[in-house]
Amino acid sequence: MLDLDINICSAINEEMENNFYSISPVIAQTSNFSFKNYDDFLKACEDEKNSYMYTRGSNPTTKMLEKKIAQLEKGERCKVFSSGMGAISSTLFSLVKRGEHILVLNTIYGQALTFIKYLEKFGVSYSNIKIDEFTDIRNFIKENTKLIYMESPSSQHMELLDIEKITKIAKDKKILTVIDNTWATPIFQKPLEYGVDIVIHSCSKYIGGNSDVVAGAVISKDEIIQNIFEYGHQCLGATNAPFNSWLLIRSLRTLPMRMNFHSESVKRIIDFLDSDIRIKKVYHPYSKNEYQNKLAKKYLKGYGSLLAFELCDETFENIKTFVNTLKCFKIGVSWGGHESLILPAFKGNNSESLIQRGISKSHIRIYIGLEATESLIQDLKSALDKAFNI
Repeated sequence: MLDLDINICSAINEEMENNFYSISPVIAQTSNFSFKNYDDFLKACEDEKNSYMYTRGSNPTTKMLEKKIAQLEKGERCKVFSSGMGAISSTLFSLVKRGEHILVLNTIYGQALTFIKYLEKFGVSYSNIKIDEFTDIRNFIKENTKLIYMESPSSQHMELLDIEKITKIAKDKKILTVIDNTWATPIFQKPLEYGVDIVIHSCSKYIGGNSDVVAGAVISKDEIIQNIFEYGHQCLGATNAPFNSWLLIRSLRTLPMRMNFHSESVKRIIDFLDSDIRIKKVYHPYSKNEYQNKLAKKYLKGYGSLLAFELCDETFENIKTFVNTLKCFKIGVSWGGHESLILPAFKGNNSESLIQRGISKSHIRIYIGLEATESLIQDLKSALDKAFNI
């Protein structure tokens, strides 16, 4: 079982005295706040963002959530947004300006890359490079590089990066580093401890854990969060609703236990996939790759349950048969909740796009949920048997 350190325990405790000693915190479900007198109002006006004036700025329920996520990530401060893309776009909008360059490492979330490309309209350039253990990123850093953006593990191929090596280079050149830590959560990976400047989460995934919330979070030093709060959050208006903040506080209470289950379950499923000759390759830090295993041992305390694999047969009809035969796995684009999900890369008409992205037509992403592991293994085996006529 996963050990719960003091930071996790303290983050789960509620501010009970301020909430009438209720076990579940009170929701400040309001858009507006009033004041006892004019002097109190004037005092709040001195720092409108951080005062309770209007929920687009600050809200007691959301602030409680932000404190807990900051504690979990061991960061100074957190700001929560109404979606993961709200967190990503607000961060980049606040920190990068005309004439500067963003260096993107390996595969990242598609919509994040779309936004980075869109910033070219405003005079921000970018490079998206593929790196491995032998790559020296200094060869790709430009004089105007302001920010390095990464996911570890990466989207689609689930490749871990040597985070500490990257951040040391970045700090020497006074470049900010941003990492999307959604896959690992603060339970399994704490990038700030390895020199990363800014951590981003899609709280819709594991942190939400119930497929009923869309939200995002950014964690960093107070000065950086104040900047993102001042411009990205306030100007773009991606405000998290108080009720959604309350739902996320609910989910944080079970996050360590859920992540432990996901970690144990995905290892057993990868053992099955690695042993099946109909599976060409598995993409996950736990799978058979010495370098990735070494990085996993250094950075991860457990394994997220999002992975991908390639079938030996990449014909479209074969892929459809495999997917349609599954009973436990539902077709879905997001992940992080109770239900196991599957998402093939090949749609029958996107071969050129897959080639550009370096993805095989038989590439299939699956998310391992909270169902019984043996049921999921049997479901995958039955679907493989059907697809390969066994």
